[in-house]
Amino acid sequence: MPLYIADYLRDTRQLTTAEHGAYLLLIMEYWTVGELPADDRKLARIAGMTAPEWRKAKPNVQTFFTEGWRHKRIDHELKEAERISNAGRKAGLASANARRNKQPTIDQRLFNETGNDPTTICQPSPSPKKEDAASAASVDQEVDLFRRGKEVLGVNSGGLIKNLLAAKGGKVTDARAAIETAAGKQNPREYIGGVIRKREEANQPKWNGIEGVL
Repeated sequence: MPLYIADYLRDTRQLTTAEHGAYLLLIMEYWTVGELPADDRKLARIAGMTAPEWRKAKPNVQTFFTEGWRHKRIDHELKEAERISNAGRKAGLASANARRNKQPTIDQRLFNETGNDPTTICQPSPSPKKEDAASAASVDQEVDLFRRGKEVLGVNSGGLIKNLLAAKGGKVTDARAAIETAAGKQNPREYIGGVIRKREEANQPKWNGIEGVL
């Protein structure tokens, strides 16, 4: 999540230290999931506050959001991240297709042969590398993952799907399975957000059995 420190400090001078913490946790959740719940109990939990603490901080923190707890700046950054991600996938797919469809010319084949043994020149040209075919298949699966993910989670869910894929260790099949499970839930985006948070919590360092910073 990009954080422009000069802009942030300029716009948030009126916040207390506790309100800074609540606001940062909320926008981090927003970046990860793509939205915030319209429920004070859930918002307080995300902000790491008790209900009374949240009631006190809410008026100042809420000024940075529009109706429905939307955040224009992060929405813009999510769309930009999705645009860059889509461009990268298209470039990867084009590269994989180019490698898969590339046919060596006769001159290239002769150049790659030893030239000293007539029998080697008569050998058939090598078949396309298995790695290239696997790469193309992987890109196809990822494109299909994003297509299906947007059907279930909404057209602006590219960032959420990307975070889900990262949470699943880059395993497209596991991410696809999570999306299909989410399709049967009342709130698919909230379910996927829970999957991502669970993974992040599992990756937190531990010391003497206590989660937190070492």
